[in-house]
Amino acid sequence: MFALMRTGLAIVALALALVLSQAGNAAAAPIPGDFFGVSSPDLIGQSSDARAPILADQRAAGVRLLRQLFDWHEIEADPGQYDWTALDSFMASAARAGMEVLPVVLYSPQWASSCPGDTDFDRCPPADPADLGNFVVTAIQRYGPNGSFWANNPTVPKLPITAWQLWNEPAIRSYWPSGPDPAEYVDLLKGAVPLIRDADPNAEIVGAGIPDSTSTGAVSMANYVSGMYAAGLKGLVDDVAIHLYDDDPAGAIQLVEQTRATMNANGDSATPIWATEFGWASAGKPNRFVTDLAGQAANLESLMSQLVARHEELGIRGLAEYDWHDASDQSNTTDVWELHLGLVDVNYAHKPAYGAFQSVAVDTTPPDTAIASAPSGTVAPGPQTVSFSSTQPGSDFQCNLDGAGWGACASPLDLGSLSLGSHALSVRATDPYGNTDPTPAAALWLVAQPGSGVKPAIKAPVLRLSGLTKQLRRLGPRKRQLKVAVSWPAAGRITLTLRAHGVLVARGTRLVRHRGRATLVLKLSTRGRRLLARSRKLPVVLREQFKPLTGPSAAASTKFVLLPR
Repeated sequence: MFALMRTGLAIVALALALVLSQAGNAAAAPIPGDFFGVSSPDLIGQSSDARAPILADQRAAGVRLLRQLFDWHEIEADPGQYDWTALDSFMASAARAGMEVLPVVLYSPQWASSCPGDTDFDRCPPADPADLGNFVVTAIQRYGPNGSFWANNPTVPKLPITAWQLWNEPAIRSYWPSGPDPAEYVDLLKGAVPLIRDADPNAEIVGAGIPDSTSTGAVSMANYVSGMYAAGLKGLVDDVAIHLYDDDPAGAIQLVEQTRATMNANGDSATPIWATEFGWASAGKPNRFVTDLAGQAANLESLMSQLVARHEELGIRGLAEYDWHDASDQSNTTDVWELHLGLVDVNYAHKPAYGAFQSVAVDTTPPDTAIASAPSGTVAPGPQTVSFSSTQPGSDFQCNLDGAGWGACASPLDLGSLSLGSHALSVRATDPYGNTDPTPAAALWLVAQPGSGVKPAIKAPVLRLSGLTKQLRRLGPRKRQLKVAVSWPAAGRITLTLRAHGVLVARGTRLVRHRGRATLVLKLSTRGRRLLARSRKLPVVLREQFKPLTGPSAAASTKFVLLPR
């Protein structure tokens, strides 16, 4: 802890009482907590002890969702006979790691397959879609919100499955051997989804991921999505899933835009898009999806950043990279590209792609809000507009006009014709990760009739200095902001900064409409927190700047020393 040792004179115009608080978010995160995921098929065959460090490394990368194969033909090889052994172990490990699970229900058992005599009978859809639906119902009864698995394993944190993805890539022959047909896939949904919704009315039904494949017999993403809507897709699924494999990030973004346009044209603008696979290979036989280590990282960062920034515009539900772990050594340039899609190599060492994924998925830094244009000083009555921006693309905004309270807003903000008198507008940004700017931007102006003889409300105040009258308690490296009670002599802007050894420790600014008291938030800088963490005696300069609504500005400063208790 630190105590305050005074070395100056009293501040008359500004009475300060410094109270510590932890930084907090003012709004809910615009993207869901399970927005960033990976497919990690390597986990299913691991022991619990072997999974633990892998899951910890995935969480460190920002992964919060595991897209996991639920292999129907292995779990229910005989009708009504289930083997949940491998999945029970996996689900316990995932829950202990705090990971949500998105099952991909795939592969028909021979008794249910529509091609039971074929070698690849498991890749054919079921002859009766109700068989698939009943399997998912049984899985819900085990792992869903009221599942027996949680009741029978009370030491496992309850993290039930709430979303189910039905089949995979039916637009290519690998997963629809009879020949891809969007109407047939919609028929599968029509037979299975009602059973699932009866079992869990709140279940999130995710459509099969549709790629834009050029393989023999494949149907393009655009045609397949259009065909699903023509066959009655709308209302059957809660999310349309697509797989974003393309030459580069620009091509992948175009696939999202194209899908959103098709959905909107079919009156389904409210249904989100879930990118349940995307990625590039860092090695393997030359292919349009193959690049190198640096190219893989650059492509991932570019695509993810763009989709986060446009998540509201395009209605993005989540991003699940494929996949976590390479199945072949980086030096192998002759094998298939799918073996080199990992964020880690065959030995689980981080590839550059790991850092790229993490740089987008993990963000705890609040955005800075800036007002680009606004009325200033004394303005004539009439329509007034304010425009603003955020340092984090894809941010949402809240505005507070004249202290009426915070509400959602967008730039440019048309305020209409305001009444005569002083007006203040504060704006704060919340980025896609839920971080809210603790120091909102603000504008203050006076509306007056031309020639009305309105005089400045105050001349520049004289700021006489003295020591601070309150102790600064519990100031440590984990604190991120200070709340300062400040008295204003009139309408205007007050800015306070704390500096030590020339380093900015904390800063805050605020505008108010009238004389009185209010709370000013000072955000501690990263370098400032480091100074506080390692200093035994820290000389600090407090600088005050006050700009009244009309009239010249004034400034003053005082010094004090922080000492550890």
